[in-house]
Amino acid sequence: MLAVAVITVTAQLFGALAQRCQQPRVVGEIVGGIVLGPSLLGALAPGLETHLFTSAVRDQLNLLGQLGLVLFMFLVGLELNPNLLVGRLPLASRITAAGVLLPLTLGVGLAGVFETWLPDLLPGHHLLSGALFMGTAMAITAFPVLARILRDRGLQHQPVGALAITTAAIDDALAWILLAAVVALSRSSSIWGALGSFIGTAAWALLVLVGTRPLRRWLEEHYKQGRDLGPLLQSLLFSGALFSGVVTEWLGVHLIFGAFLWGLAMPRYAPLRRKLELQLESVVLRLLLPLFFAISGLSTRIGSLNSPSLWLALLAVLVVAVCGKFLGTWAIARLSGVESREAQALGWLMNTRGLTELVVLNVGLAQGVISTELFTIGVLMALATTVMTGPLLGRLGYGVVQAPNRRVAIAEL
Repeated sequence: MLAVAVITVTAQLFGALAQRCQQPRVVGEIVGGIVLGPSLLGALAPGLETHLFTSAVRDQLNLLGQLGLVLFMFLVGLELNPNLLVGRLPLASRITAAGVLLPLTLGVGLAGVFETWLPDLLPGHHLLSGALFMGTAMAITAFPVLARILRDRGLQHQPVGALAITTAAIDDALAWILLAAVVALSRSSSIWGALGSFIGTAAWALLVLVGTRPLRRWLEEHYKQGRDLGPLLQSLLFSGALFSGVVTEWLGVHLIFGAFLWGLAMPRYAPLRRKLELQLESVVLRLLLPLFFAISGLSTRIGSLNSPSLWLALLAVLVVAVCGKFLGTWAIARLSGVESREAQALGWLMNTRGLTELVVLNVGLAQGVISTELFTIGVLMALATTVMTGPLLGRLGYGVVQAPNRRVAIAEL
């Protein structure tokens, strides 16, 4: 209980500080998790960190953090709106393809370099799994963070904002499918075993997204008729996310994918969707998700980067991540007729990684395909690519962060 209290207060303090510095709140909350880990608290007061975060406490925090992560993924799926694709799908799809394929390819290539240069960074038995995790980490875009940045700068209704949010939505869905395939491969001893897991997950996705149509229609009509969602109905809907996560975990893919699918399966009727979000946001964003950040912080050991080679590896990861994502997005946008300034802004927006990157890194660390050192490098890269977005947009003349005058929503992460 003491650990939960310390983590919650620390996350909110650093989150508020990040907002004052005109950064997304998630940046401060991630930093707060790192501060409580071996990188700072463990270095300054190792006895206090050991006493506060014993192995038994870490196990309990990990369980609560995983619960928060599953419910957050449900909210992310709930937040994605297919209507965003109307009229912009061809252009956004082309930009997404380049913005994913280039960093994915560069990430796989960099993993090959690490296998020869610093093999301890990829300790897994199958190089392909580690290489694909690296590529996925490079290709990811944090849709919720990007949405928050656009809203803070008043860009959501401008052409660049509309195109960015559409591209990010496609990128986000593609990234989770890619991650599901990579996890299936890492958990299987062969490609055929991974194919079985992926086919099973695809069948479950089809069942969830198509089979729940009557439920979606009934829920929407139920709500439009002025009937509220009672406690039992809400509990059933939220428990569905947990059950869907259990199914995809059992199929050999991570549980977060099942929760994401269940969120996608919910009705798109905006008032009903907002009602479901309101029921979860406070407890998930303010209590459970900071525990996930803390677990990530306890696994982040900046002191483990204790050689010039590891700091060069950090630089290489950062260069590949930024250049791959920016150049892939910018080049196709320009070739598709997007004005130069808008194409640059789109490239920097798609380079934002935030919490989504942490999810991928934690999965890779749990699967044993990346080391603690590479996990730390990835966390620092996620922070750097998220922090740089706001100032770079400012240099391009895209808005000043507006003072928050309404309740913070899911998109802050």
